[in-house]
Amino acid sequence: MPPKIDHINRHVSNVERHVEFYCGVLGYLLLDRGRKHDGSDYAILQGDGHELFISENASRPPGDSVRHIGYRVANIDETLRVLKERGFVGEEAGIIVKQYSRQLYVKDPDGLEIDLIQWTDKKGFYRDVAERFKNAVDPHANR
Repeated sequence: MPPKIDHINRHVSNVERHVEFYCGVLGYLLLDRGRKHDGSDYAILQGDGHELFISENASRPPGDSVRHIGYRVANIDETLRVLKERGFVGEEAGIIVKQYSRQLYVKDPDGLEIDLIQWTDKKGFYRDVAERFKNAVDPHANR
């Protein structure tokens, strides 16, 4: 089975405007919003069968905002084996184990970062995001 797009990760100039556009115009659902450790705002939006992760980074030139595209794979170990076998990654490439997933970051032939992800508990990820969002303080609430 070919991989399916799981998420797109972008840097944007203004998180609030992008949330308004994607949620208000295109019907995305806001899953999470907050501030990253570096002080930049972020949001996680859910589309039809995928998520859009956006984080503020005004220093990126317009049109150069795609950080990476995430593809959901059924078996990350097999995917890594094929990538090594075909020479797309070196022998040192390894799987990153996270709380809810096992992932591998690679670059396509033109250098675009690709996140290959095998979810181990996507429902747990959604529960965690919902809990964080429920308890989050909206930095724009007093405007």
